[in-house]
Amino acid sequence: MAKKKSRTGNSILNLLSSLGGQLLITIFRFAVRTVFISVLGKAYLGVNGYFADVLNMLSLTELGFDTAINFKLYKPLAENDEKRVRMLMKFYKAAYRGVALVILVLGLLLIPALPFLIKDYDKLAVIGINAPLIFILYLLQTVSSYMFFAYRSAIMKANQKQYILNVADYAVNIVSNVTQILILILFKNFVIFTAAAVAFTILKNYVNAFIATKYYPQFFSAEPDSISREEIWDLFKDCGALFIYKVNGTVLKATDNMVLGGFCGMEMVGLYSNYLLFYTTIRTYLRQLYSAVKASTGNLFATEGIETKYRFFETMNYLTIILYGTAAVGVSVCADELLTAWIGTDYVIAKPFSVLVGLEILTNGLKQNLGQIRTVTGVFRQAWKRPILSIIINLTASIVLVQFIGIYGVVIGTILADTMTNLSIDPKIIHQYSFNNYKPVSAYYKKNAVYLLILVLTGAFDMWICSWLLTGYSWISVIIHAVIVVLTVPTVYILIYWKTEESRYLRSIIKRLLGIMKAKLFSSGHRQ
Repeated sequence: MAKKKSRTGNSILNLLSSLGGQLLITIFRFAVRTVFISVLGKAYLGVNGYFADVLNMLSLTELGFDTAINFKLYKPLAENDEKRVRMLMKFYKAAYRGVALVILVLGLLLIPALPFLIKDYDKLAVIGINAPLIFILYLLQTVSSYMFFAYRSAIMKANQKQYILNVADYAVNIVSNVTQILILILFKNFVIFTAAAVAFTILKNYVNAFIATKYYPQFFSAEPDSISREEIWDLFKDCGALFIYKVNGTVLKATDNMVLGGFCGMEMVGLYSNYLLFYTTIRTYLRQLYSAVKASTGNLFATEGIETKYRFFETMNYLTIILYGTAAVGVSVCADELLTAWIGTDYVIAKPFSVLVGLEILTNGLKQNLGQIRTVTGVFRQAWKRPILSIIINLTASIVLVQFIGIYGVVIGTILADTMTNLSIDPKIIHQYSFNNYKPVSAYYKKNAVYLLILVLTGAFDMWICSWLLTGYSWISVIIHAVIVVLTVPTVYILIYWKTEESRYLRSIIKRLLGIMKAKLFSSGHRQ
């Protein structure tokens, strides 16, 4: 029982610190975007999104070391094996330095190819955008994210102390956002704006490293032995499989802007980036839940029986449908009118684009839940062909469809790739290797098909009622329609599935969470 309380308590702290700080970050992110659009305009917005995604592609050279090392750290941390932890951290340090060097070299080699990758490259210089210089700054920001003791933060994440890093990260991010807003207002200079992002990335690494060293000096105080060549080779084999998964995840999102930039130009990339802001903000919020419980999930899968593991998996799948389903319907209903109220109709893409973005949010959420189970159970190599198939489908569909239906085709390509691979193949792999076929995978497919049917019917009802109720009242309409979605979607699922095992298990977890929170608040108040 003590283990359960420890896992639950750490998950609460991770989640609360994530959600609390993320609210402030979201406010500041929208503030930066508003000032950015007002001062610099669509073209700069497109360059900002395009170069960020190009560098995301280069970050694939990280090869999945982060995930592989975290998985390897769970057991020695649970067993208090300090020597083993130090050895893994030494390898992690060397790996990150290698990654930074490779990204730097590849990025510099890519600069001469920029005119061929951007459709309206010549127009950038006319409006004062020095593309090579800006790209170099983005490159330095990416490289610096792997340097300056960045590897040390892994020990906090693997040991269920992510919430401590969250507080520091949010403080740095808020200062960074305020600084960038002031730079835009005072200097109206994109180069200085980007250079500030590089400086704050370095600062965040130093702050995180300081915190990790303060909490766990024993893991960094002495030079440890190196791990064996056999284990290094084993890690590289895991990283090879993880690399393919990472390529898949990056290609599904990062290449959207690259395809748009190549076929439709920077202004369309800028328009898409606003919808992408909704996508990433919602995904960031909901991912806090999975990040908060990741280390605890790893601990649960390392200590509990198969029945408890599978019940947890079904419960998380049910919760994923509710949360991401609500977000999907919310974006479908409210995204266009929110953009209109925020920055005007010039930045709105006609329907059904917002519906496609909502559907993409849902598929991403289901993929996120499956991926977390696969990661904490060490299922890295068993399905390495699936991400390759996903990449092929995504790129082929996006490049073909964008030439016929424009930006809609890019998002459809991503949804097709996710549905035909991640959501079709991963459940089979997980049921076979993570759960030893404890239950047939067909039951999972049937259950999710019913979940999806309920979501479609509820979403259609919400879109219908919001199409005539209080429309055209700017922010008032946005708020009222968002409330309608938030109330209807979860309520429908809760009522239909109230008596099911996963619903009862979820309620028991929530009850335990509330009990622990109440106890912590009471003990804090009593001490005062």
